[in-house]
Amino acid sequence: MDMRRARTQALVLVGALLLVVGCSTSGSPSVSGGTGHLEVHLTDSPIDLSNVTSVDVTITDVLVYGAAEGMNDDGSSPIVLSTHPETFNLLSLTGGATDLLASGEVPAGFYQRIRLVISKATLTYTDATTVDLKIESGKVDVPIGFQVSTGADMSMVLDFDAAASVQVNEASPDKFILRPVVTPKKL
Repeated sequence: MDMRRARTQALVLVGALLLVVGCSTSGSPSVSGGTGHLEVHLTDSPIDLSNVTSVDVTITDVLVYGAAEGMNDDGSSPIVLSTHPETFNLLSLTGGATDLLASGEVPAGFYQRIRLVISKATLTYTDATTVDLKIESGKVDVPIGFQVSTGADMSMVLDFDAAASVQVNEASPDKFILRPVVTPKKL
């Protein structure tokens, strides 16, 4: 009887240890330990405006959102890659040219989107006339699933499509609106 009881107690102890170890890990495949380096580059598809020399967009923030529990909605804390304004001439980023938008160390894991916060946009004609673009939305979310591995470098390119983003204001044909169209570029 003592042998059976000792065996039962040992099995209960092993089961309890397995339960404790199983409950102590997050169980989320999207979160892992360590960090990786993330670089986000910007490019532009060619625009068909022969009388325009530049489309300048000032991006103040670049944020990445993870897919881990508690990070799926706007109420979550994003990872901040950049919080300083930088202006990009989208027309200089055509024909395969890119510019570094933001970079930094991020926790290793799976991410589901990148948010760009845009504070200003202007269009410059060949005669040097500059027009401020009305920004329809100060932020644009780019749905893009990507994995950052521990100790690894991850690089991606976002295509800020100036041709699709700059639109004529229907109420005032002499004014333009910026409705950002940004998509991940396939490498």
